[in-house]
Amino acid sequence: MDLSFIIPVYNKSENQFRRCISSILKVKDITYEIIVVDDGSSSNMGKIYKEICVNNGLSYYYEKNLGVSAARNYGIKKAKGKYITFVDADDYILPVISKKDLSTHCNLIIFDVKKINTTYNKLYKVKLTNCISNKVFEGKQLLEKTLKDGILNWVVSKVYNRDYLQKNNIYFDTSHVNGEDVDFIVKLLLSNPSTIYVNKMLYVYVYSDVTGLEREKRKLKNNLNDAYYLWALRKNILRKIDLNNSKNISTHIDNEYIKSIFEMYSHIVNDNYKEAKKYKKTFQKFFYKINPQKISMINKLKMIAIEHSWLGLIKNYVQLKKGIKRMISN
Repeated sequence: MDLSFIIPVYNKSENQFRRCISSILKVKDITYEIIVVDDGSSSNMGKIYKEICVNNGLSYYYEKNLGVSAARNYGIKKAKGKYITFVDADDYILPVISKKDLSTHCNLIIFDVKKINTTYNKLYKVKLTNCISNKVFEGKQLLEKTLKDGILNWVVSKVYNRDYLQKNNIYFDTSHVNGEDVDFIVKLLLSNPSTIYVNKMLYVYVYSDVTGLEREKRKLKNNLNDAYYLWALRKNILRKIDLNNSKNISTHIDNEYIKSIFEMYSHIVNDNYKEAKKYKKTFQKFFYKINPQKISMINKLKMIAIEHSWLGLIKNYVQLKKGIKRMISN
């Protein structure tokens, strides 16, 4: 078998799940299996997923709710394909993958991503920058690209040699709520897999600002810890690779960290001033965990705004940002 599609699912709508499955069933040029790992969905949704899987000849497994990382790890162990790829149940793929793409015998194959923001009906194309398509290279060469947000922040839209992952003991760290994708990619790249970039749009990542905010609030402290973990991970990578502009990149990593922490806080302020005051010291603690020095003026202002509880100003910032996004989308 050429490829195993691994789909973790947790209480996604029937329409989203059907769209995901249907997109994979359109793939024609390769032999494949579809493995659905239900991460403890409600019994109602579980019955729906199982029925869809049975009707389409797919493998369905139900596990207790341990998170997406545990579900993906379970899928890796159940897979029989030479290669595996991950698809989230609320996303879908374009049926472009072919035998030619898999004939290179590389351990990592990277494709392009199409992002769709449903809140503002906006489409973005995400590619692997400064990389020649269909040329084999060493995976370690991509480590620098994990220092900034981009296509290497996601495990999706990539095809992995299953034996290579298992021989090198590369699995997802189940202790993280966010950042598990980057952690997985970094572990893989450090093992230096033979890699190829294919300039084809394979994956469609569908998201909304509302869903992202709800997920943020649900596990706030986990998200804060993971933001810090991602900062530390990137700093550690930076120490391992020799770069001429390492000081500038280090400053960029600090700025991105401050920005992500402030964004989380601004969403709480926008919803509830009382909650914002309650969490103020927690957020300040995460700011000063990294002892930021050379950060941008705007990020310094963000830190001061939290320190002095300028909640009205922070709320205006959120509203202004939303207004700008609406204007751009129109």
